[in-house]
Amino acid sequence: MILVTGKNTSSRNSQATLAFMRSGQAASQNNDDADSRAIALRIAVEQVDGKFRASLHIQVASSFSVIGPSRTSRPEAINDGVELGNVYVAEGPAGARRVAVSLANRKWSLKEIEEADESALEGFAVSTGLTPDVIKKLLPRGEGWVRHDDATLVNPQSQIFFVKTGQNAGSYMKQDPVSKNLVNAGEPHVPTEFKTTIRGASASWLRKGAKLDRAVLLNDITKIARLALKFPLSFVDQPACAYALFQGLRSAESAQWCAENFHKKLLPLLAEKIHSYEVSELEK
Repeated sequence: MILVTGKNTSSRNSQATLAFMRSGQAASQNNDDADSRAIALRIAVEQVDGKFRASLHIQVASSFSVIGPSRTSRPEAINDGVELGNVYVAEGPAGARRVAVSLANRKWSLKEIEEADESALEGFAVSTGLTPDVIKKLLPRGEGWVRHDDATLVNPQSQIFFVKTGQNAGSYMKQDPVSKNLVNAGEPHVPTEFKTTIRGASASWLRKGAKLDRAVLLNDITKIARLALKFPLSFVDQPACAYALFQGLRSAESAQWCAENFHKKLLPLLAEKIHSYEVSELEK
């Protein structure tokens, strides 16, 4: 799918608004007439050497392309393409490049592969003729947002609201505990992916003929949150791991319970915070 839009066209998908605005701002800085320049956005699945990969290509006077990892099946590459498109319209070229690298380690679940829809790749378009109401419909950062009402999305774990339309369009809001009104919450944390490899292991010994301690190794808390607890941790820096050691006194029952429930207590607490931590919060 390829769409070329010019001065008098309109967007087929409001998800491309943010990408358009950033492209327009870059054109203005170069003293170019953004409305007279053709903008093309193409997301496709290519077959190379018997394998499949997603390709995102942007052309605004000069070209910009991002290629996803090689996949053994077409549905996997389709999911890569949708991910690339979503991140591009939310964060621009830098975000698309970052996600293209991280997709190499992304394993799509069987359900995600079965639900892959190539027509979703046609939902991305960039236009220079959007109405003010459409321009104000933006996308929130990260995953896990659900519809609260016609004008607002909400992140269920953090209870942060994202306003899609109106005077506060594009703003993140939270409920004031006293007035119960929505107040500005500021921009969420932008996660950083560090080029670091972390490995963990544990060992223990028998005491009084029994193993009283329990070690818990959560080597990838974002993956565990998605698979075990069914919610994303989109605002956590990577790599993200957690390790704990629980010691039983007279038996291992208490340590076993803590080990089995450690991730159920920790990960929801992390999901409640999508903004950067202040020093005062960390000191508590």
